Amino acid sequence: MPHPRIVAAALALLVAGIVVVALADAVALTAVGWGLAGIAGVVLISYAFLLIGESEDRDRLRNPRG
Repeated sequence: MPHPRIVAAALALLVAGIVVVALADAVALTAVGWGLAGIAGVVLISYAFLLIGESEDRDRLRNPRG
């Protein structure tokens, strides 16, 4: 089952991170931008694992004996 809010939040974080990195003139702001982009990456990878786990659960429900 797709979760569009997760994808939307991750993409918003990614865009915010890219904008901050592009417009930053200080090291701290650049670090914050990369941090936001990194969090977005973790969220997207976690989402992929969530989708895989949910598909395995659905398969187990359809075929309980293997």
